[in-house]
Amino acid sequence: MRILSLVAILACSTLTSCFQLEVTAQAGYAQLALDGDVGYVDGATSASIAQDIESGFGLGDDQGVPYARAQVDFGVPVLAASGFMFDESGSGTLQADFGNNLTAGTQVFTDFTLNCAKVSYAFEIGLGPVSIEPGIAVDFIDLSVKAQDSVGIFTEDVQLTAPIPLAFVRGLLDFDFIAAVAEVGYMQVDVKDVNAKLLDLEALVEYRPIDWVDLFVGYRSVRLEADGLIDGDQVDLDIGISGFLIGGGVRF
Repeated sequence: MRILSLVAILACSTLTSCFQLEVTAQAGYAQLALDGDVGYVDGATSASIAQDIESGFGLGDDQGVPYARAQVDFGVPVLAASGFMFDESGSGTLQADFGNNLTAGTQVFTDFTLNCAKVSYAFEIGLGPVSIEPGIAVDFIDLSVKAQDSVGIFTEDVQLTAPIPLAFVRGLLDFDFIAAVAEVGYMQVDVKDVNAKLLDLEALVEYRPIDWVDLFVGYRSVRLEADGLIDGDQVDLDIGISGFLIGGGVRF
């Protein structure tokens, strides 16, 4: 009877630890910058089509954008989401043909948009103040690179809207009043005529002056590479957005 009682107590305590619930909501400011190359022409080609983001399109300056993050910790499974909306405009001179109507040497006005939302589902393995959380994630990418000649006659637009699954791991170092979180998501595929890679890095250092409030600084980086034929068009993307984060949130 005593043995059965002890087993019941241990089972109850285990269930409590496995199914605890903690919700965190954070918002802040991100100072992000774009770098890399973009290339796009109608039909297949073996010629170099890469265009430098800065000189070809007039992009690459730091932009202040909103950042948001939310997390629900069930004890062992952890569900989290974060995202940002990035938009930049600029003017440059093309170094190669872009699309069907914009040729090398054309001055263009460019509008670049990237909305990125990451959702992850991970399983916590606790080691004292340290925990490792492997799992899966999905980056929802909404990308547009729109270029128009200076006269306003011709416009070309590269668009990519897709959910991209990632292998994912999160590391956490938690000392109650201060914590550090690092997340890595990665995907690489080589399907038919397309080779693509995505690397998503996110890191935060959180300070908790009281139990239910936190302040954070951090870093976010999204790197996307895609090369090949997409819907009959030759595409060559190698772009990255990265920068620092600052903000705060609540926990309950």
